Amino acid sequence: MSKKKVDKHPVVHEVNQTARPRKRQNHEQKQKDKGEVVVKWIFGVLFALSILYIIWSMYIA
Repeated sequence: MSKKKVDKHPVVHEVNQTARPRKRQNHEQKQKDKGEVVVKWIFGVLFALSILYIIWSMYIA
């Protein structure tokens, strides 16, 4: 093998050092996005249940 071919590839531990923080940031962003979606769904369901309760209480009275 020539020296040029060997130098083209970075050392694995150097790649892992830069890849781990990026993966952590991507994972944190995904969790944040999924958390916001879950909170929106919870509030949506609560709102729908409150409307159903209002309708039900009018029907009973």
